[in-house]
Amino acid sequence: MTPPRAPSIRRRLLVRMLLPALALALLLGFAGALVIRNVVETTHDRLLDGSVLAIAERLTVEDGEVSVDLPRVALGMLESQAQDRIYYSVTYGGALVTGYRDLPGLDVDTLPLGVTTHRDGIVRGAAVRIAAQARRVYGKPDPVLVQVAETREARQGLERRLLAGLALAELGLMGLIGALSWYSIDSSLRPLTRLSDAIDRRAVPGAINLQPLDVAGVPREALAPVLALNTLLERLEQAIAGERTFTSDASHQLRTPLAVLRMHVELLRRLTPGEPAHAAAIDDIDGAARRLERLLAQLIALARADAGAAATDAATDAAAAITDLNDIAARVVTEQVPHALARGGEIVLDRPDGAVPVVGDPFIVGEILTNLVDNAIRYNRPEGTTVVRVRRTETGACVDVEDEGPGIPPEVREKVFERFYRVATRDGPDGSGLGLAIVRALADRIGGAVTLGSRAGGSGLVARASFRAP
Repeated sequence: MTPPRAPSIRRRLLVRMLLPALALALLLGFAGALVIRNVVETTHDRLLDGSVLAIAERLTVEDGEVSVDLPRVALGMLESQAQDRIYYSVTYGGALVTGYRDLPGLDVDTLPLGVTTHRDGIVRGAAVRIAAQARRVYGKPDPVLVQVAETREARQGLERRLLAGLALAELGLMGLIGALSWYSIDSSLRPLTRLSDAIDRRAVPGAINLQPLDVAGVPREALAPVLALNTLLERLEQAIAGERTFTSDASHQLRTPLAVLRMHVELLRRLTPGEPAHAAAIDDIDGAARRLERLLAQLIALARADAGAAATDAATDAAAAITDLNDIAARVVTEQVPHALARGGEIVLDRPDGAVPVVGDPFIVGEILTNLVDNAIRYNRPEGTTVVRVRRTETGACVDVEDEGPGIPPEVREKVFERFYRVATRDGPDGSGLGLAIVRALADRIGGAVTLGSRAGGSGLVARASFRAP
């Protein structure tokens, strides 16, 4: 499947810069066309006015009749390269004195005396511009009408040339704006191009580069995603390092019980059934299998805790559930009674009356308490008492799990929450160092907390699991 074409920021910015410039160019072009038309009309109308005035100034009355000594300059000033046709007329009382009869007549009484007016008309099938003036002549009671008309070829030709020049100027301006905009956008996006190249160089098959990206030349608008990417790379590097450590430690922990199993299997092949050594080898195989089973169960629990913490929706659901801490504690203690009796000790539950609601998924809360109680029984002294105490607090509730064992030195109480870390003891029980790591991961997932402290009045350890109130 062909991937969709990625949008171009450069092209989008260029379009958004050129569109307003194009709209402004169109507006200026329209305004310029109006100005050009007005200038052309005004210029040619003044020439017409000069012709009308030159004719009107030569009006006289001879023998009671209106006459005009038409000067050559009156119409010569209208000559142009466009070969416009010139028409004129002098009328009095509606009768033509001189000129062309094709010019349309006007009601002289409606015209202001001595003022030249303009209008458009048609003469011999051609569009013309007509200038007219009513002038009083000494010896005549009514005004004389003088009209001069000119075809529009010269006007239209000049207007087209000016409009073409304006269009070329605007096209050149738009091209210059486009080139400058492209250069400005390209130079502004150059840091993003370098950043993209830096990211592309990391996409080399077989190579993993999780070093943070250099933010020195990154613009402020792109700084947030770059910082987010650097944070993601940092977390990814930590996750990969943690997985490598976890894999290495897990393989080391699994190697010991597997080696014991293989050794005793080889020993069984050499022994005769019924011998004391044969039964001892079977017991050792059973113990190694149990340790391996517990280790695998803890590894699976830890993997589930990590997966649940990574899934935002699942973690949110787990932290939103409401659980009765009294009920969970009673169930866990009941399940651990055989374990405590097998070691010759006892387990005691101390809890308040009524329900103790806390925030957290019942399964996760149960796993936390199960691991804490299991650790307390395993590391307790022979025939020692394990106390599980449920208490309400100002922020919710907590469970204190106390044992009478050797305890954990204060300086390493935080390190025991690391995976596979174990306190060095001479006669301590077998373990994988995962129990407290699982407890911490599960508690973080539901917004709880786990701390370690000393038991009052003697040796031992107090593991406290705190939970939030609904």
